[in-house]
Amino acid sequence: MKCALATVLFLTFLSLAAACSAQQPHIPFAQLELAARTTPITESPAGIGESSSSSSSASEAPTPAAPASYETLRNPEATKRHHFVSGLLLLNGLHVGTAALDIALTKHCIDNHTCREGNPMMPSGVGGQIGVDFALVGYSTFVSYRLKKRNSKMWWLSPAIGTSTHITGIASGLSHY
Repeated sequence: MKCALATVLFLTFLSLAAACSAQQPHIPFAQLELAARTTPITESPAGIGESSSSSSSASEAPTPAAPASYETLRNPEATKRHHFVSGLLLLNGLHVGTAALDIALTKHCIDNHTCREGNPMMPSGVGGQIGVDFALVGYSTFVSYRLKKRNSKMWWLSPAIGTSTHITGIASGLSHY
């Protein structure tokens, strides 16, 4: 049983590591050239060697432009970041709540000897159940956030599947209460 649990946790962490790539995709060279041509020069060659009694005023000095970041070069609408919308927080919060209620009802049902755990991979202790359940909920939330950040329309699928699974466990726990 411990070997199977360790295998599941190892595969979860392995898939998490695969989802977080260490390298960002490269910027096409044409975008770099475009950014270099459109960014104004911040230093004036005429300013070198001028005396302090120069007639040029401070208002004529060119204003330095903000450097173009990697994200704005890759995605021009990167300044509009609305990944943590209420729907994302609501659905993932519902997933966390149903997981906690499922654990509590399953524990009560097992203590009264009216039912048993339906998942053979789940540990029998409450600490183990909380650890496994919230590791899976955390991974589901991470996947949901990454999909939402990439503007995928399927971001809601992972927490919805988890929530429906825990609702089934809650219904089973309430029927044996």
